[in-house]
Amino acid sequence: METETIGSRIRAARKEMGYSQEELAALLYMKKTTICKYEKDLHDIPSSVIVQLARILHTSPNYLLLGEGKANRWKDDMICIIEEINSPIMRQLAMEQMRSIVKYADKSISI
Repeated sequence: METETIGSRIRAARKEMGYSQEELAALLYMKKTTICKYEKDLHDIPSSVIVQLARILHTSPNYLLLGEGKANRWKDDMICIIEEINSPIMRQLAMEQMRSIVKYADKSISI
């Protein structure tokens, strides 16, 4: 899938997350037609909406705007997850589990 424009990157990220245009529009409190126009590059997107889109689509504003940083999207996902944990104890436990996973993954076969 071509991802040369902001709209095409939004569409690709939306599909990767499994959202329909209607679902994404509902999360952003806007109309489906607005999402459609964004994806077809027919409408300028305010920077505040770019930030909201990046959060919802678990990517970075930099990726949506410039197409950079897609390879490290998993890191952004992990940061978003950790930031959503309010309890310091639970956050620490999550970090320890992630470190264990990384340690184990380094010893396993790469996919």
